[in-house]
Amino acid sequence: TEQWHPQQKGRFDKDGSFVLELPYADSRELVMDILRHGPDVKVLEPVELRRAVQRQLEAAAVQYRK
Repeated sequence: TEQWHPQQKGRFDKDGSFVLELPYADSRELVMDILRHGPDVKVLEPVELRRAVQRQLEAAAVQYRK
């Protein structure tokens, strides 16, 4: 029910997952919003955003491996 952007589009996929599409200019804040949902969110595209989230998650995991 959260609205991140007035032009966002949301729909339920065939597998029951919710797909959210929204425009953004700067990925830094968006990455932090995505990360707060932990394992309940998967970035599909764009690849650059997916990689940014992946880098942050990997860096966080390193903190717990020490």
